[in-house]
This record gives sequence, structure tokens and C-alpha cells, in this order.
Amino acid sequence: MKTVAVVLLIFCFGLSTVENTKCYECRQSNAQSCEGKEVDCPKGSSCMTISTKTGLNHTYYAIQKRCSMNMKCNHSMYAYASGDVYFDLSIDCCEGDLCNSGGVIIKNTTYDYNGPECPVCSSVDSLDICEAVSTTVCRNKTDYCNYFTGHLERPDGVKTQFTARGCMSETSCSYDFSQIVGLKVSDVKAGCKGYKHNPKPNPEPEN
Repeated sequence: MKTVAVVLLIFCFGLSTVENTKCYECRQSNAQSCEGKEVDCPKGSSCMTISTKTGLNHTYYAIQKRCSMNMKCNHSMYAYASGDVYFDLSIDCCEGDLCNSGGVIIKNTTYDYNGPECPVCSSVDSLDICEAVSTTVCRNKTDYCNYFTGHLERPDGVKTQFTARGCMSETSCSYDFSQIVGLKVSDVKAGCKGYKHNPKPNPEPEN
């Protein structure tokens, strides 16, 4: 009887180890890849890659690899004021040992530009909301006009005050900025849902 119990324990232990996944873990600012160390993830966890692409009159990339644990997998978010001032974040998960071995992954790079028309502007060294100098049509119908102010540390380490107005994806509206890689923000004030926006100009007639 004792022999049977020992065999069952060994069998159960073997099953539990099989369920654990090995993933790469690392974090790198101002880079498109990082050398990850191998870690054992909790049961039920996937391997995750968090990628960011930021435009602040220069393009910055940053990447983090980790176990997904309880974080939401496979989604993206963005905000932008112009072609030179923007932020894109993609969270990608995969199944299997060490599957998160690649570099930066930026998803959803093509858009319909059928969203609301929003005022846009951006400035540094100020926390006052900037005055709009033009407008832009947002990428998707579910986007919102937004404003953002806060202290900003760029991936290259330069710190400044920052303010911007433009478009923001619906997922970004409820984002707490905790998953941003490389771009550190603090003292954030932002408006999104509930911030009045105008429909796209000259909408196509419905059939």
C-alpha cells in the first residue's frame, strides 16, 4: 500500500512540473531586444513580450519579457498627437517553453482612420495643456480625443515636463501606465472618455 502511495505522489509531482512553463525574463529601454534569463513561471502562465514604440521627435523602442501571470494577454493600445509624437504598446503572449525569444513586436500597424476628428498639439517643459494648432482624424471609430500632462522620462534618460492633445485608443483610456516599458511617467493628468469629440468630417452616407 505504501508503495502505491509513493508511486502516486511521484506521478502527481511529475504532472505538476510538466505544467510549469519556462520563459525568458528581461527588460531593456531604448532597444529592440534584450538578453533574457530563463525562469520557471507559475502554473497556467504563458510567456509574454511587452513592446513599446515611442515617438518624441525621435523613435524609441523598449522591450520586456516575462511570465504573463495574471496580466491580460494579446492586446495593444496607443495614443498620438502627430506623426512625430506618439506611443504604441503591444502585449503578446505565446505558449511553450522559451517561446518569447524574439524582439520588439508592434501589432496593428494599419488603420482605417475613420474615427473622430480631434485637436492636436504637444509641448515640453510645461504642464499646461497646450493650445491646439491643428486637428487629426483618429485611427479607429472607437478612439477618443484626449489630453495628457505629466512628468516624463524618455528611454534615453532625459527628464522633462510634457503635455499633448490628440487621439487615444479605447483600451488606453482605462490604462494606468504601469505596463509602460522604457518610458517613465508620473504626476499624470489625462482626459479621455467623456472628453467631447467631433465626428469625422464629411462622413460617407449610409446605405
